[in-house]
Amino acid sequence: MTTPRRETTAARTKAPPQAGSRLSDRQFGLVLALPAIISLVLVVGIPGIQTLIYSFQRVPLSDDPATFVGTDNYGKVLGDESFVESLVVTLQYTAGYVLLATVLGLLFALLLDQPLRGRGIARALLIIPWATPVIIAGVMWKWLIDPQVGGLNAVLFEIGVIEDYKPFLADREWALVFTILAAAWHQASFSALLFLASLQTLPNEIVEAAKVDGATAWQRFRGVVFPWIRPMLLVVVIINVIYGVLQFDTVWVMTQGGPGDATTLLPILLYRQLFIFSDIGAGSALAVMLGVVAVLVSSIALILLGRDDPLAA
Repeated sequence: MTTPRRETTAARTKAPPQAGSRLSDRQFGLVLALPAIISLVLVVGIPGIQTLIYSFQRVPLSDDPATFVGTDNYGKVLGDESFVESLVVTLQYTAGYVLLATVLGLLFALLLDQPLRGRGIARALLIIPWATPVIIAGVMWKWLIDPQVGGLNAVLFEIGVIEDYKPFLADREWALVFTILAAAWHQASFSALLFLASLQTLPNEIVEAAKVDGATAWQRFRGVVFPWIRPMLLVVVIINVIYGVLQFDTVWVMTQGGPGDATTLLPILLYRQLFIFSDIGAGSALAVMLGVVAVLVSSIALILLGRDDPLAA
């Protein structure tokens, strides 16, 4: 008589999951980034493609279908003198903006990295300019330099620098200078936060060793601090370049591109093409060219900062 075979313990035990069923670190990271990728495609990718398509079309405001016009819109933009003037102003503005926002941010970070009394409070206050809405920052600076009630005019008048209150925003050169200052003040605190985060990772033993070797403050900065924060410097400069090229809010609130075209940046010219002249085709072409300018300027900054030892004597 045959007895039924007993189930062995191994047969009753559930087989362990296969190693291939688990996500690798790369796959897990992709899953985490997937919502952000989808959001970028919906918010940036699709509108960007649509803008590129419109740049080759004449888009009527009525329900009539758009017609293909080739590169006519690009020729219209490039043939307009205001585009060349606006491009020059944008490059000047971006250069001043990036320089001020980056240098001030680095100085603030170096200062707040020192063992000073009240350093914690100062670090907390550092975020206030960046947290201030851009439009509010523009209004504050506009009031500060107002020719009637502005605090800056009052101070300069009292110390004898000026003989009468000066309408700075009515002067072509001063208008550009003060719009740069307003935007750079807002961005410098963000740059400082990034630099400070990088400085906090610098081992103190390295700096102390440099002091023991007799290195001066400048030598310590050039030989120890700067190489350490250089990757962050690259990030800060690229971010500031992009913000500078695409700057709109602060300038629009303070001058709306005036006086004349003294502060008419490319984004302001783009705004006029789309929302004042209602030329969707030319505005889309200008938007594409603005993106190209941002990429080119960022690439130049990337190449320059990628060189070895830019602080070498």
